[in-house]
Amino acid sequence: MTGDDSKKKLLQWKWLHLTLILFLALLLLWQTAQLTWRTEVQRLEEQAHNELLLHVTALQGKLEKYEYLPELLTTKEDLSVFLRPDVTADELQQLNLTLDSYRVIADVSDIYLMDQDGYTVAASNWWRPDSFVGQNFSFRPYFQMAMQGKQGRFYGLGTTSGARGYYFSFPVYFDDEVQGALVVKIEIHAIEDPWRDPAGELLVTDPDGVIFISSRPEWRLLTKERLSRAELQRISDSLRYAGRILRPLPILENERVSDQADQLKIRMTDDLPQDYLLLSQTMPDAGWEVHMMKKLDPVRKQTLQSTLLAGFTLTLLAFSAFYLLQRRRVVRERQTWKEEAHQALQAAHDELESRVAARTADLSASNRRLLEEIHQHQRTEATLRSTQKELIQTAKLAVLGQLSASINHELNQPLAALRSYAENARTFIARNRLETADSNLEQILELTERMAEISAQLKMFSRKSGDQLVSVSVQAACDYALRLYQNQLEHLGVKVEMDFPEQEVFVLADMVRLEQVLVNLLSNALHAIKNREERKIRFSADYQKAYGQDWVRIQVWDTGPGIEPQQLEEIFDPFVTSKEPGQGLGLGLSISSRIAQDLNGKLVAGNHLHFRELLQPEEATIFTGAVFSLWLPANFPESPNSITSAAHD
Repeated sequence: MTGDDSKKKLLQWKWLHLTLILFLALLLLWQTAQLTWRTEVQRLEEQAHNELLLHVTALQGKLEKYEYLPELLTTKEDLSVFLRPDVTADELQQLNLTLDSYRVIADVSDIYLMDQDGYTVAASNWWRPDSFVGQNFSFRPYFQMAMQGKQGRFYGLGTTSGARGYYFSFPVYFDDEVQGALVVKIEIHAIEDPWRDPAGELLVTDPDGVIFISSRPEWRLLTKERLSRAELQRISDSLRYAGRILRPLPILENERVSDQADQLKIRMTDDLPQDYLLLSQTMPDAGWEVHMMKKLDPVRKQTLQSTLLAGFTLTLLAFSAFYLLQRRRVVRERQTWKEEAHQALQAAHDELESRVAARTADLSASNRRLLEEIHQHQRTEATLRSTQKELIQTAKLAVLGQLSASINHELNQPLAALRSYAENARTFIARNRLETADSNLEQILELTERMAEISAQLKMFSRKSGDQLVSVSVQAACDYALRLYQNQLEHLGVKVEMDFPEQEVFVLADMVRLEQVLVNLLSNALHAIKNREERKIRFSADYQKAYGQDWVRIQVWDTGPGIEPQQLEEIFDPFVTSKEPGQGLGLGLSISSRIAQDLNGKLVAGNHLHFRELLQPEEATIFTGAVFSLWLPANFPESPNSITSAAHD
């Protein structure tokens, strides 16, 4: 083999090695880009999922805030008198003013009263050119549901105002017959205004896929998917959207990226495409589906940065390797030029130090960014804890909302009696029958004390709890929960049994939070037995020894149908409920379980079969429902003065 052949062979080997290295470098860059893309998409999906749950919870809370308003107004005012044929114009005008004042207080869009034919006889917007007075809305589903004696809910465009709204209705009775309906309307734009987010969009669609609420105005009343001609005709006939033309959202591409997320490419108003990550969550009570859309621009930017950084690193390594190879060749060929080799080595050393210094600066900057992210996570955790406390307080207020109707009825009776006693007292005084008048005044004092006791229960239940754990009486907490539901217990004819030791039982807890757990458990028990023939609830408490510590086990039994075995594993998960739509969010047991953990205890769910040994033979056939066991650390206070047993006296 000649010298030229050897050089040619060596050159071929060099090109082969260079091609292989280049292929490996490109493969590494591609893998880096793919890994970064998947990681960032997964992180964005988790963030979008958390934000979506918060928005769904907020939207449900917004709707439930006004759900009980029509029923409360019909209970407060005798509206059936305004539906009589002989009602005067002055009486209707007075009702218009009253409804307008309620509208301002409740911060809603409109409140109006409809007769049994669907005509509006009075409305809070009586003074506006587009007043509802005289308009017929009998074709609306909320009116039809109210005339059937049900609570109605409906969303759509107003036929008079053209504004998007959500409607709540409730029947107006006279002699146990439905004579009309009271309707409360809230406008949708008040819900979607806080949703604007430059990093994404939030959409709400109806069962037909029509975008009813959107943080981007130009997407409103578009469809998530292209609808058939028959579907469009059916929607148009319903007048839900006042005959608007429903065009599909300009989706260019749609790809499934995970079990819960899709990747969409949408053409924007400037004809430029925009990539989004889409997550969806249903709202069965409202019949809606909420969609969170996050822009993929940050993911693409982070992928590009990671790929460029990897490419820069490979380039730096390649130059370093080339430099070392060249240096070896120079040293090997010019061994006699020691001085020049020394200078070259010194120059290489200086250059390496400068690169190390530059790299150290980059690492310092990265360390500072990491510390900033840690501080941000700490702030986020503090915000989440604050949100959890507010959610617990919101759940208590939700219980107050459910009790408001019965409390209102309980207060109306003494108010009517007060009026009667006061009128009689004036008559007796006029006739100089002072002893009889004094007896009436004494009855008035007793009635006012009763009303004060009723309102005090609501006031004490709605207050916030403290953070310090003290000695709390179990019997006092149970008595408070029973007093709060005393009206419902008497109305349903529920028999309550108390099984406690002779000595008062104390736990280390917070009185308000313990009461909230017992109120939630009592509320669930009442819901479970309301349709049962045998209606009994039993409270019990006993001492237990476990893990070298003294515990108190508080149990709430009922005679309901019990808990399905498949539901026992998920009964304390948020939004899991066996109640009918509109009867609850499924947060009561989840919040109660979290409160038990905060009190260093535990809440356990089961059925009577798990605790049959605690029942007498005759009771085993009666208590056939659920059993909730609340475990809390026992406390044995030395001084009775430090016991929180009379916190509500």
